[in-house]
Amino acid sequence: MRALVSLCVIGALASACASGVTPSAGPPTGTRPIAPSAPAVASATAPATPATSALTTGTVTVQMGDHFYDPARLVVARGTTVVWKNVGITVHDVTSYDGSFRSSTMGPGNTFSYTFARPGRYPYYCTPHAGDGMIGEVIVE
Repeated sequence: MRALVSLCVIGALASACASGVTPSAGPPTGTRPIAPSAPAVASATAPATPATSALTTGTVTVQMGDHFYDPARLVVARGTTVVWKNVGITVHDVTSYDGSFRSSTMGPGNTFSYTFARPGRYPYYCTPHAGDGMIGEVIVE
């Protein structure tokens, strides 16, 4: 029995040494451990669709749910009209950071539209929920 225990201990140490792991060693002196990045937190009501769409023309609808835009990032051609529709159960709005467009506060089922005439990046947010991550962007090519 003692020989079997000794073989198990020797086997475990040999395995640890072969993998480069020292059982009782901490990080090397003079180094700092790297903190893992925080995992992304997904809303239970967030959509399962991709956050970015391909180049779109005509009229495009962005759904506003409770604390998300779907899609959150939209690439459109110049002259495209984007319609934001509130599909959530709380009020939302659409406010561009550069002041080029701003909706009123919209209840469930309400919409707001804006036609993008000039190329550029148009990041926007929901005034009551920007702190919860309800932000989006329209890129006009």
